[in-house]
Amino acid sequence: MPPAAPVKIDVRNLTKRFGDLLVLDDISFQVGRGEFLAIVGPTGCGKTTFLNCLSKLIPTSAGDIFIDGRVADPRVHNISFVFQEPTCLPWRTVRENVAYGMELKRFPTDKIRERVDYMLGLVGLAETQHLYPNQVSASMVQRITVARAFAVDPDLLLMDEPYGQLDVKLRYYLEDELVKLWQTLKATVIFVTHNIEEAVYVAERILVLSNKPTRIKAEVRVDLPRPRSLIDPAFVQIRKQVTELIRWW
Repeated sequence: MPPAAPVKIDVRNLTKRFGDLLVLDDISFQVGRGEFLAIVGPTGCGKTTFLNCLSKLIPTSAGDIFIDGRVADPRVHNISFVFQEPTCLPWRTVRENVAYGMELKRFPTDKIRERVDYMLGLVGLAETQHLYPNQVSASMVQRITVARAFAVDPDLLLMDEPYGQLDVKLRYYLEDELVKLWQTLKATVIFVTHNIEEAVYVAERILVLSNKPTRIKAEVRVDLPRPRSLIDPAFVQIRKQVTELIRWW
């Protein structure tokens, strides 16, 4: 099932071995420009290894990822990563944390100031921008992390279960905030989660991974209007479809 938009990300024959252990087995797929793609799979199938390869944090054994037709290179492309654990720097204020990625990328000072102001407004942190991470709530810490990732205008934004450790009410709130950010900034997002309901709620398309050695078992298009309702029969049907794909091997 090809992406609905022009291809932004092209993953070709991605393979990863750790010694004799084959974790990722010849995975190929494409992501459209501005698409929100979710990836789900059984526990231990290698989802985090998959993202680490895509982000170039670890080398692949074979295959590669292309961004706009060129081999992905963190020195050339803006590849942002939101990890499972919050990664705010405790000695920097909210504002300084949001600016950090742009500073590393050597954005002009005026551009950093303008972009940080814009992002703080989008995520509702303008009034707390001079506080430190230990002075704000858990939801604000997560918003800082996401705002920092979006601030660099990434070619590809990778998210590894960023809300998995939060309570249900807070997770739904932040998922809504994430979708609004994505719609506003038109970023290309790959979102890994073990939560099937979350995948159906945020994504336009879902890739279902198999057990190791991991392959793409299925693709599911989530053609539902936003905001989405968890009790919409169409939502429930897609959630059931993805659940069955993961449950039965």
